Amino acid sequence: MRHPRVLIITSCTGEKRFKPESQLAQGDFVQVARLRKREKQLSEFMSPAGEMYTGMQHIQLMEGVRTLRKASEKPAIDVVIISAGYGLIAEDRAIVPYEVTFNTMKGHEIDAWAKQLKIHQSIEKIIPDYDLIFVLLGEKYLRAISLPLTLHENQTWIFLAPGSCSNLIQASNSQAFVLSLSNAEAKKYGFGSVGLKGFLFKQFSLVAAEQPELFEQIHQNPRRFLEIIDTNTQLELNLGLPKLATKSKPKQVTPKKSRDEFVPIPDLPPAPNTHLGMQYFIPEWDDRVDPQYNFLTDSFSPDRHDSYADDVYAHEIFSPTPNYDGVLVSKAVIDESQTKRNRVEELGIHKFVRFAGKIMGDCGAFSYIKEDVPPYNTDEILDYYERLNFDFGVSIDHLIVGPFATVGVRDWRYELTLKNAAEFLTKHRERGYQFTPIGVAQGWSPESYASAVQELIKMGYDYIALGGLARAQNHEILPILKAIHPHLIPTVRMHLFGVARVNAVSAFRHLGVTSCDSASPLRQAWLGATANYYTASDKRYAAIRVPPVDNKGGLRVKRLLEAEVANEKTLKRLEKDALRSLREFDSGKLDLESTLQAVLAYDELLELPKDGKADLEAQAKRRKKHEVLYREVLETQPWKACNCPICQEIGIEVIIFRNNNRNRRRGFHNTYVFYKRFKELLGESKELSV
Repeated sequence: MRHPRVLIITSCTGEKRFKPESQLAQGDFVQVARLRKREKQLSEFMSPAGEMYTGMQHIQLMEGVRTLRKASEKPAIDVVIISAGYGLIAEDRAIVPYEVTFNTMKGHEIDAWAKQLKIHQSIEKIIPDYDLIFVLLGEKYLRAISLPLTLHENQTWIFLAPGSCSNLIQASNSQAFVLSLSNAEAKKYGFGSVGLKGFLFKQFSLVAAEQPELFEQIHQNPRRFLEIIDTNTQLELNLGLPKLATKSKPKQVTPKKSRDEFVPIPDLPPAPNTHLGMQYFIPEWDDRVDPQYNFLTDSFSPDRHDSYADDVYAHEIFSPTPNYDGVLVSKAVIDESQTKRNRVEELGIHKFVRFAGKIMGDCGAFSYIKEDVPPYNTDEILDYYERLNFDFGVSIDHLIVGPFATVGVRDWRYELTLKNAAEFLTKHRERGYQFTPIGVAQGWSPESYASAVQELIKMGYDYIALGGLARAQNHEILPILKAIHPHLIPTVRMHLFGVARVNAVSAFRHLGVTSCDSASPLRQAWLGATANYYTASDKRYAAIRVPPVDNKGGLRVKRLLEAEVANEKTLKRLEKDALRSLREFDSGKLDLESTLQAVLAYDELLELPKDGKADLEAQAKRRKKHEVLYREVLETQPWKACNCPICQEIGIEVIIFRNNNRNRRRGFHNTYVFYKRFKELLGESKELSV
């Protein structure tokens, strides 16, 4: 099989392997003689470009490239980098650290400097040698390449770029396939917007390493790229679809521990602060629903004009007994939308969230993880918390995870986080602010976390938060809590960011955790393949997939129609039959077997086509798997045993996987169940139904 010649065009990153004080500035690149002289001064920091950049996008991309190269010498893959200092450079070009980026330049400055660096001409010179070209660039780096570029016969371009650039790219390049990326895609694929382009290429690489013929398939049909990453990440409706077949050797599988296995209480005395109890906070992320949504017609209420003002949060549905103790609001989330930011400033945080309980504010460290320093300063954050009436305000921290936990980088971030905490508390006291300050401890080992907590207690904090552990396993968190345990005192509370797990609640509380936050119970409603609906016994059920066929059905239904798996009329009929059968079953008018057959008749056709054609074998596997899952939930009818207001009001609609107003309500139900069990395990059981 012919293998296309592949080129990847990516961008430089602010994070670099070395960061000397005297790194190159923009003026050093104007004259060749000066550049050579300055490079000589920094020669001890010289490194190939492919190894110099340590930004999240570059790391993810190069991991994918290395996976492909290790698996096969074919196809040949070249990587070039658009550097705001050096211009267009190959990954093996030796460079020294520099401090120049297009991201801080205005449009006319980008145009002039890119022309000086001859970026457009350099790309024009190399692209004739390639058949398949991937472009992973942000808005300002796309501007630097100065579209349009010369197109060559039989050449395919795939752009991973911001949605705001889609029209520009497609107008400039008729041979381009554009994967538009925004916050919505970041949520869909479960990876931060920073580095998402590199992450998606890596996901493709994991499959293509075993199936190099995919490059030619993509060369002929670039939409295959999206199909591959959607299947491999399993996050488009997350239906538990089988991954593309690979030839890898079978691995020894270690049986996973059951979710029901509780973490044993450590053989240590209870932490001296356990009398303070333990609370659960939920992150705020615009999780609201239309209270008068019409499930029969799938339409919003006629009086709904403003999604913020007219929709409701979970705590408004469960009022007067919310399904959490408090709400965590990240500044980075508020800052994503000018409209939202203006509303928060106008109303204050409590009126905006419409929540009378405690509200904690933090900066949202994951949003700026790739930055050398956080984008905020202590004065503005203190003023922000006080002005908007937060109950708790968290000091400015910098995450120490992944590539940022390497020697040198981690130490600098560790010290910066403690320095910020010290300044935060000092100024809070001097100015007499009313909110409770929380100091953050970051670390990379039990010892480093324990040391940070000791420092924060010495500073005078009576509320401490542990950051960077959201993706850590229980067996990684427990040693950290055990190391901190001897240093806790009765008056100090301790928050665990991003971690709230029923099976670890008792152990965490025993070791001194007094509060935690997580959106997992909510998100599981639409991100899980087989565990979308929670119950009090911790048995979880799959939601029944009945996506709409009309334009709200998304890419899945669109691909089914393009592949002519069935015509639109047939799909609509099957969709309607499935919904009618489920509702008749719920009211006792239809038996289980007839209901199940109606649901599966539609469901099996939802299997994504392969190579543009219906995959009958995959459809059969899907039907077999989902028949077991759907039979189980229909036999049990768990929504009828639940006393939460959502299950009581909408019945079987809560178990149907279909649009925001069902899926988020199911998430609200999950949070209710989680919180009830959380309180029971703490010996604080209380009735949550209304």
